[in-house]
Amino acid sequence: ARVPTIATSVPRGGFAWVTQKLKGHGLSIPLVATNRINTPEVAEAVLASGQADMVSMARPLLADPDFVNKAAAGTPELINTCIACNQACLDHTF
Repeated sequence: ARVPTIATSVPRGGFAWVTQKLKGHGLSIPLVATNRINTPEVAEAVLASGQADMVSMARPLLADPDFVNKAAAGTPELINTCIACNQACLDHTF
């Protein structure tokens, strides 16, 4: 990719530990985990483990605009999963 950003080499949910660490400091605001959360299963795992109060996704929604509908319908296997290549989204934008 031409745009430096989070790439495939970063594990899924790889920065959720940062949000978890911040939560351990007694903050009274909701904390959002982001970066490489690209499947409903990863998002649910981050939330269920208490690592974050919410998750944020950007490129997964570019990869499949129906991501949320497919997850809500119980058909996550139909989601076109973002593989963090940056070639189909960011490289065409910048």
